[in-house]
Amino acid sequence: MNTADFAAFEAAIRGADHEVDLFTAAMVIARLGGHEVDPHRAARTLDLIAENVLAEAGESPSRDALAHAIDHQLFTVEGFHGSFDDYDNPENSYLDRVIERRRGIPITLSLVYLEIAQRVGLPADGVGFPGHFIVRYGEPGAYTYLDPFQQGVRLDEQELLAMLRGLDLGGARPETFLAAVTRRQVLQRMLNNLHVAFRNRRDIQRWHDTIELQLRLAPWNVSLIGERGMLRYRLGRLEEALPDLETYVTASETGASPGAIRLLDQLRIRYRNMGESR
Repeated sequence: MNTADFAAFEAAIRGADHEVDLFTAAMVIARLGGHEVDPHRAARTLDLIAENVLAEAGESPSRDALAHAIDHQLFTVEGFHGSFDDYDNPENSYLDRVIERRRGIPITLSLVYLEIAQRVGLPADGVGFPGHFIVRYGEPGAYTYLDPFQQGVRLDEQELLAMLRGLDLGGARPETFLAAVTRRQVLQRMLNNLHVAFRNRRDIQRWHDTIELQLRLAPWNVSLIGERGMLRYRLGRLEEALPDLETYVTASETGASPGAIRLLDQLRIRYRNMGESR
């Protein structure tokens, strides 16, 4: 990725959360794949699906009628489905490739669903269920939950709450995990998935670029700053690595990783020696 990509991401996430351009930001994230990303082609595909949903739902459809028309067009007609056999493939996190391949992971398939819902006038939200992103539509007290990864299967709210009560939620109330997530939280979750994928693959450049995007959403995250510093060191970008590592070690105090402290010491010695030799 280049400076223009990072600037485009910053522009897409600027302002209040409801002003975040989720589609454009997701298209920037897709550029991490290194392939040519065509947002207009992806948007046109979604527009055509939305047109078919409206045609199927008929005049003045109810919310349930709209939702069932989305289900039919997305999962039966278009064949969108969960990528079970290569779940960890980064392509499942690139929205343009998900639209093209008709397969993805829970959060990208949910994003496709939300994009269609927005186009046809169905109020819908993403729900950050632990380990599995889902969608809800409807009104408070009467939400319908569905799983785009499972081709729109409906989920019972009481069963979801029972599952949550069986998890360690760190003291949080189970109901909070059925609340709507923000647009920035959707992007954070997409980037978290890619962060893990590139780290596991030891893909240093894409790992670094993912962190650059994450820091646009959370510039205060000193752990990410330290991680970026270590990656910049490995990429040979030593002058940029030094302030990152200094920020991380200073802010973390005794919690800084030994590896980061060791790299910082090496860089300080290197630049001190360079100064003395001039």
